[in-house]
Parts: sequence; structure tokens; C-alpha cells
Amino acid sequence: MTTTDNTPVKKDESFNTDSFDKKTVAKKPFWKRHFLSLFLLTLLIISVAWGYFANRSTVSKYEKQITTLTQTHETELQDLKVEHIKQLSNTLALAVRSEMIAENMNQVNQYFLQTLKTFEVEKVMLVDQKNGNVILSTNKKDEETIFGNKSLVDAKESMTKVYNNNTYAATPIMGLNTQLGVLIIQVD
Repeated sequence: MTTTDNTPVKKDESFNTDSFDKKTVAKKPFWKRHFLSLFLLTLLIISVAWGYFANRSTVSKYEKQITTLTQTHETELQDLKVEHIKQLSNTLALAVRSEMIAENMNQVNQYFLQTLKTFEVEKVMLVDQKNGNVILSTNKKDEETIFGNKSLVDAKESMTKVYNNNTYAATPIMGLNTQLGVLIIQVD
């Protein structure tokens, strides 16, 4: 007598608890399985972005400071150039004065040519303050013409002025009791 009711039946292995646990682990989402790696990657991306933007901010800040310093430096250089040209015109005016009193215009011309060669000067002129005529100039085409800027011709003391996009220095040349002329130096 054999009945099938009492025969032990082999259970299906697919319902094994070990295989059930393996399927549930396999069904966890990707981000849960790699949470630490994704978290560290996110921190790395944030730190790189932060470093990049901090660097750009610092570079921008220092570029502004460099621009400001450059502008200040250029202004100082221009002021020093103006003072230098004033000193040059005063010194040259004293030499021209002594030669004009001695009526030695050839030596005055030599002073002008040497000034033109030695310093960064474009043109040196001796102008009659009464009518504005150019008495002597390093550019011979300017001689016997009228100098256009009346405020430079009427200078009573050393001065610098920008006229027609050129910088000029004017110094009156005084004789013993009269003004002999005006020394005008064109720088650029």
C-alpha cells in the first residue's frame, strides 16, 4: 500500500530563504548600494567647483588692483615728466638768456640742437612775446611764423600746457630790464 499522500515531496529550491535574500539585495536601487561612493563624488565635484570660483574671484580682484596701480603709476610718470620738462626749460632758459644778452644766436641754436638730441623733445622754439613770431626753432620751417597758442607766448612764469595733443613747456627769458622772449619746448 503505497499512497502518494504520505510521500515526502521535495520542496522547490526557488523558494529557499537564501535565494530570496539574494533577490532582495539585487533589487536595492543603485544609489543605495553605492551611497558612500556617490556622496564622496558629490563632495569632490563641489570642492572642485568651489576652488575654481574662488580662484576666479581672487584673480578678478587682483586684476582690478593691478589696473588701479597701473593707472596710478602712469599718472605719476606723467607728473614726473611734466616736472622734468619744466626743469629742463628753466635750465635752458638761463643758458639762452646769457647767450642772447651776448647776442650770440648761433650758440642758442647749438643749445637747441643739443637739447633735441639729448632729451625726448620734439621741438624747441624761441618766440618773441610781443607779436608771437618764432625767432629761432629746431624746425626751420617754423621760423618767421606766428606761434598759435597765445597763452604760452604770454607766459610770465614757467608753465606746461597741452595744446593740439602735444605737451608744451613755456619759460619767459628775462633780460636785465625787459623780457627777451619765451622759450617753448614741445615734448610730444
